Amino acid sequence: MYTLTKWLLKLPDGLLLLLSGQPQMTASGGRKMDPANQLVLATSLRQQTLFIDPSRSVPELREWWKQQLKPFAKPPLKSVQKRDMAMPVGEETIPIREYTPQDVDATSPALVYLHGGGFTAFEIDTYQGFCEHIAHTLGIKVYSVGYRLAPEHPYPTPLDDCCAAFAWVCRHADELGLDPSRISIGGDSAGGNMSAALCLKLRDAGAALPRAQLLIYPSTDLSSGFSTDHPNAFPSIDEFAEGQIITRAHLKWFGSQYVPDRAQMKEAYASPLLAEDHSGLPPAVVITAGFDPLRDEARAYADRLTEAGVSTQYKEFSSLGHGFVIADASAVVLEANNTICDLFQTIL
Repeated sequence: MYTLTKWLLKLPDGLLLLLSGQPQMTASGGRKMDPANQLVLATSLRQQTLFIDPSRSVPELREWWKQQLKPFAKPPLKSVQKRDMAMPVGEETIPIREYTPQDVDATSPALVYLHGGGFTAFEIDTYQGFCEHIAHTLGIKVYSVGYRLAPEHPYPTPLDDCCAAFAWVCRHADELGLDPSRISIGGDSAGGNMSAALCLKLRDAGAALPRAQLLIYPSTDLSSGFSTDHPNAFPSIDEFAEGQIITRAHLKWFGSQYVPDRAQMKEAYASPLLAEDHSGLPPAVVITAGFDPLRDEARAYADRLTEAGVSTQYKEFSSLGHGFVIADASAVVLEANNTICDLFQTIL
């Protein structure tokens, strides 16, 4: 199915726009949506991908959303080996998948990756293609964390799982064949939120920090989607309140599932942008998408890091929308994913 999707998205731009059934989509600042991305978006909206159906339970929604992503499920890369491990958390275990490229050695960096999915959905398998791409492109080991999901496991349990997983990888660096001083953290969307929160939490505890942080369209202020008179008033939330894969309704639903108590959304480990101090954090690469309600709060976080003296590289992919890294069947997204790797490689 991935091969067919990739072939379809290679069609000429004019035909892609015609198949989308809409004129060229534009946004503020002269942004124009990539035609392949526009077709993916239009098709996803027609198929109600990530639609929050109130008649379905959260487990049912998870399965439904997972099935809808099958057209972007890439064949495994033969150049990257995979190994599944189980890490104990209390009386339970959570899965961690190790991705090892060819010719990696014990002095190579490593990345602990936290997947997206609004804190409520997706899993290690959903992000296999992207994690393989990072491992292969950068020549590093990647550890994808299957943290427990909300609402069954609300805040701070998913974050605690991620912190425990990072500590576990660091603690077992020798047997995993890693340089313990070169282990980074990264994630997208909800995973970007928890990557930023993990860095804040470890800094506050005086613990060893990740080498670097990769934040891909992170959610940085969970309260931002609830009110139009929010003090931060991010324009992108209003601009893309509807008509995208992720809308204002999604932000409110995901945030409420993860942090049921609205007052806790103001905590720094739930909303990293609201931390009083952003100094002393690891070097960062912050990525946004032009057609994404989270665009402006993620940019605000990059600005906050820079103002605090944290070495920060910021990049917006202006023609793409939220979630693009796992929808890499088009040339534009593949190029974007390669650029993300190039930026991150400079701080590994």
